[in-house]
Amino acid sequence: MTDSTPAKARKSITILRLRAGLLLLVASVVLCGAGGHFLARQLGLGLGWSILVALAIWVAAGMAIARLGPKVYFAICAAVTVLLGYLVYDFSRSAIGWPGPVSLALAAVAIALMAFTFYDFRRLKHEIRVWAYRR
Repeated sequence: MTDSTPAKARKSITILRLRAGLLLLVASVVLCGAGGHFLARQLGLGLGWSILVALAIWVAAGMAIARLGPKVYFAICAAVTVLLGYLVYDFSRSAIGWPGPVSLALAAVAIALMAFTFYDFRRLKHEIRVWAYRR
């Protein structure tokens, strides 16, 4: 096998594939859009300003996330994941009235899904950075 074969194979791989990290990326766009819309409404600004404020929030949040070290990133992810698991358990146990084992199983599924999503988002962030610097 020659060295050109793996390089050729690497060029054909794309970062645009279905991933759990993309869901987190879409959620961040929606949250920043809502924040921009809220801030623009509070200041009495129009739709154009709302979009600009949302973009500014999204870029600032992206820069902050890009600067986080692995320990801090995983600590924040762990805190958000545990909070989500608790909220799923509490909601299904008290508000819906499902039995404890069912609520615990749903919380475990939510924790596993959220942990995988954060992990995949970190990998996606790294792949986007490598792809952008290669251009």
